[in-house]
Amino acid sequence: MGNDFSTSGWPSRRLPEYGNPPVIETALAVEFAPIEGWNVIQYGALWERFKVRYPRVEVHPAPQEFLAQPELDLGNPPVRCFFIGSENNQLIQIRSGAFVRNWRANQENHGYPRFKTIRPSFEEDLNLFLAFLHDQGFEQPEIWKCEVTYVNHFLRGREWHSASDAYKLIPSLAKPVSSEVLADLQQVTFAGVYSLPGDVGQIQFQLQPGVRNDGHEVLQLMITAFGKPKGNGIEDVLEWIDLGHFAVVQGFTDFTSPDIQASVWERTWPR
Repeated sequence: MGNDFSTSGWPSRRLPEYGNPPVIETALAVEFAPIEGWNVIQYGALWERFKVRYPRVEVHPAPQEFLAQPELDLGNPPVRCFFIGSENNQLIQIRSGAFVRNWRANQENHGYPRFKTIRPSFEEDLNLFLAFLHDQGFEQPEIWKCEVTYVNHFLRGREWHSASDAYKLIPSLAKPVSSEVLADLQQVTFAGVYSLPGDVGQIQFQLQPGVRNDGHEVLQLMITAFGKPKGNGIEDVLEWIDLGHFAVVQGFTDFTSPDIQASVWERTWPR
């Protein structure tokens, strides 16, 4: 992880690098006004543009907030399509009001490929999607916000051993209380939203316990930066995505323990 970024109200410096980051999923997303005239047939036509890069298709329900619609439009049901790469770790999600590009770790491909690899793929896929909309006669979508999300897994036995270690991992958390009544802390959760400098958006931190498919107990830290870009063009979107990436990586660095960053995640600072 590493990138230069400079804008009004922001620092201008290099980000730290992590040789062994705990990130297991990333998402670069654009949300926009629902596309007028979009219907379920468009998903099949769109996949024709993407199927060389993403040969598998899955259909999933739309996010929960979109399912409680007062009336169901049978031509445009509340679904999203996943176009999935051959190695099952790169995919895009499409619905009428959003374009999302994901990387996610799996057993065969678990190493984070770095933002400098993900960003060009996001740009190429978004351009292909926008070109499809243009060719189909749809108007340029009105962009509501951009999002950059990184999901991190902290493993029991690696970053922590008991829930009471959470404050050592996340120094801003309160140290657990110990008393005759309160014995060992069994579970910890956290949610917080901060504004970003320059009134460009917000960043959200969510920490919660979980168990992975491989049986490992984890504390999952999901960090999402979100905000509205300056304009509607692809350059504006990419500028905000760069900003969001800067915010997430620097936010992760500010939020977590410097000792664990250095000893476990192999943090280095650019010269």
